[in-house]
Amino acid sequence: MIKKILLVLIILPLFAFALHKYYISLTKIDYVKEKKSVQITMRFFIDDIEKTLNDRFQKSFELTTKNELKKTDNYIALYINQKFKVTINDQVKTYEYLGKEYDNDVVYFYLEINDVEKIKSIEVQNRMLFEEFEEQQNFIKLNINNQHKTFILIRDNDKDLLNF
Repeated sequence: MIKKILLVLIILPLFAFALHKYYISLTKIDYVKEKKSVQITMRFFIDDIEKTLNDRFQKSFELTTKNELKKTDNYIALYINQKFKVTINDQVKTYEYLGKEYDNDVVYFYLEINDVEKIKSIEVQNRMLFEEFEEQQNFIKLNINNQHKTFILIRDNDKDLLNF
């Protein structure tokens, strides 16, 4: 019996090394009818977005440090534009990158689409981080016309459509 307990105590810590980190992001999309605005907040782990940016643009971004590149926001906006698309009422929409905010190990990106009279349909495509992390899952949480929907986008299914 003691041998079994010792064996478990020796093997159990080895499983800790086998545990894999989760690769997830959360994008919250709210339609504010009074402002005719679609407000988008994206949340990523800083180390995941930094690794992706470093590899994609062949630079050392050093996010959250005093050595962070001065043009980091330009590169982030470019990357988001390449990987994230919103189609409203069958028209691809242009959004404005408003900026970023760091909170512990998370970075928030803020985007906005203006002049949206009403939403009959919305399609969201989010391919961010898929090139870097095969297991990446991008959660999309929508609040449109007082309807709430959440879906998960993965590499093989990187977009979803919601009709009203």
